[in-house]
Amino acid sequence: MTALLILLSNIDDGFVDLYFIIHQFRRKLFVYRKFRPFQGEDLLAGAEQYFAVMIPAWQEAAVIQAMIKNTLSSYQYHAYHLFIGCYPNDPACIARIEPLLLHHPRLHMTLMPVPGPTSKADCLNHIYQDIVDFEQGSAVEFAGIVLHDAEDIVHPLELKLYNHLMPKKDMIQIPVIPLERPWYDLTGGHYQDEFAENHIQELVVRESLTGHVPSAGVGTALSRRAMAAITDDHRDPFECGNLTEDYDLALRLKRHNLKLIFVRFCASPGDIIATREFFPNSISAVMRQKSRWLMGIAFQGWHNQGWQGSLALKYALFRDRKGIVTAQLSVAAYFILFNILVVGLLEWAFPGGYRYPPLVHHGEILEYLLWGNLLFLINRSLHRFYFSRQIYGTLAGLMSLPRQLWGNILNFLATIRAIRLYSHHLLTGAALVWDKTDHMFPERAQLAPYHKKLGEILMQNRLVGAASLRQALSSQKSGWQAWRNSDQSRRDHPSAISPNPDSPESGK
Repeated sequence: MTALLILLSNIDDGFVDLYFIIHQFRRKLFVYRKFRPFQGEDLLAGAEQYFAVMIPAWQEAAVIQAMIKNTLSSYQYHAYHLFIGCYPNDPACIARIEPLLLHHPRLHMTLMPVPGPTSKADCLNHIYQDIVDFEQGSAVEFAGIVLHDAEDIVHPLELKLYNHLMPKKDMIQIPVIPLERPWYDLTGGHYQDEFAENHIQELVVRESLTGHVPSAGVGTALSRRAMAAITDDHRDPFECGNLTEDYDLALRLKRHNLKLIFVRFCASPGDIIATREFFPNSISAVMRQKSRWLMGIAFQGWHNQGWQGSLALKYALFRDRKGIVTAQLSVAAYFILFNILVVGLLEWAFPGGYRYPPLVHHGEILEYLLWGNLLFLINRSLHRFYFSRQIYGTLAGLMSLPRQLWGNILNFLATIRAIRLYSHHLLTGAALVWDKTDHMFPERAQLAPYHKKLGEILMQNRLVGAASLRQALSSQKSGWQAWRNSDQSRRDHPSAISPNPDSPESGK
């Protein structure tokens, strides 16, 4: 039975692999010949629209100041504001934010009315209300709301990308790329392989099949139309009854038939516009994080959202929820394999001893099931190698095989924890709380590859020459100062604010 269920899951994964290959060929042969994909220079066209970036923070004193400073210095964009949400019983986090407020007028702090932790969704809801109040008080209208976490490394051109696609699209999700761990760190490194496969293949297939893209909770931009849809009937935009409010959000947007899109765009060769961050590298932290994901996506998602939508969307929901079972099947297969190896070792060590009867006889159905699973395992390993190598290089691609084996064990442990916690919740009514993990932020030297100026990116793409760039740099100071003066004037005199101010392009 274990072999049969694993084979059925493998066939499901194989269908996604095949669909992705056909989809890629179709785009190259038909779509791209008819429609030109947008290029780097397209991001620079048009006036800048205002964006509000939401960052919930609970016990993030170790990373929040570095994240804010890096974000403010990274964005090659002018018309944006950062809104940080924190709790009154988190003085360390507040103390790291308050000094920055004095020097950065586009930075704002939302102080929660109750001690924390409540939930990430609750924190986001209060931040959003502050954004609405800010709009009313300053007459600024944000074209979009951007979601980020306190440990995120933003891409310099992220807001340029959102600006180019809104308001044509209602939810834009860019890839999430885990920062690379040492090759021997299997626990922290297994996220690299999972996100590489998910954000190169899985989301592309899902968008093509269903028109639905799950939000990752970071690197997500929501249009005004999207925010209006999820706040209809005066409800809060983020669902406090779900531990994965981002996943719930995307399903609600899909119900309103809004336009959701996953965008994997290279600003220059090898430079993907994505959100980067460190993921946990301890077993306990991985279990806490992944069990929260499972409870929110599989259990609460099943309870709150059911099996909505088209047959294709139901299939996507099935893929999200089957991990409850497949994680246990993988470990069951490991247990059986371990016993076979032990028996084989004993028979080799004691040739005259007891001979165990064979588990598989030639020609039986079980033999064909095992051969089929072996072929699918090779296929999965090759795909993992290919996707991981695209982002992290050959060594990381080779290490994806042992990380896949260890990752299955971690997923099993997280599944058991999720089942235990959710069962306790159902039996006792105990609330499911914001079980966050501790975060870390890279050192300054580690940030250098992700801190490119706009001029560097333009030069790499051969969009400008050296002479043109020098001329732009020479006029940058005066243009930037003029924009700051204009922005200050708009805040001092709200009635004079234009909803979509035209700001000069940065030449950095």
